[in-house]
Amino acid sequence: MQFVLVDDVAQHNEILARKLMMVCEQHHWQGRIALKTTSLTQAEAYAAECTDPTVYFLDIELSDHETTLSLFRAIQNGGHESYIVYVSAHARYAMECLHTHAFDFLLKPWTDEQLTECLGAIMRAHQNAGDEAMLSVDMGSRLVRVKQVDILYCSREKMNIRMRCADGTSLVWRETLEHLLARLDPACFVLCHRSHIVNIRNIRDVLWAENQIRMRDGSVLPVSRRCSGALRTRLSIQEVQ
Repeated sequence: MQFVLVDDVAQHNEILARKLMMVCEQHHWQGRIALKTTSLTQAEAYAAECTDPTVYFLDIELSDHETTLSLFRAIQNGGHESYIVYVSAHARYAMECLHTHAFDFLLKPWTDEQLTECLGAIMRAHQNAGDEAMLSVDMGSRLVRVKQVDILYCSREKMNIRMRCADGTSLVWRETLEHLLARLDPACFVLCHRSHIVNIRNIRDVLWAENQIRMRDGSVLPVSRRCSGALRTRLSIQEVQ
């Protein structure tokens, strides 16, 4: 995967480039810096010629009142696999950026953890491009897309949802469990308890006598009597399939 960095402050490009390479090295991801520029014209020219999968990290406000929102069209017209991450100190741009179907939005000053999470999601999307359905998660200033097959389970935590993924990461955002269940693939996800949705493809075993599910990562979830019938039926169908 190659990275293009566009920011009107050259030092910001240098810092991001260094952090990107550090994260790639730590997680054994293949990545290289293809372009660092403060010029919107140079970035547009590169996008027009680019044919390789590319992640664009775009500052929004450039000098001379320019914004990189127009660069989106040049990137999309390139026809190659691309992921756009907008980077800005101005939270007011978040929704406008996400409406352009950007992959993510990082609010300055972003943290190493946020950058790692963003890049990990991109790497998963790239590896699994064209495969199973994705789930979009609105986390306020960020929109994260997760491949549904990688979800282990989701739990209700007061007014929030906590999602546990197969790679060990967790996401927390505001949504009702009922609304989330309606957005998930019904062939894979079932309510096992009033506070838990489980991906049946990631279940290791079910201890019916103990009303427990053990997941592939070792997590243990409760099974309520009210939900056990539907869970049994769903698991039986999965075995036939």
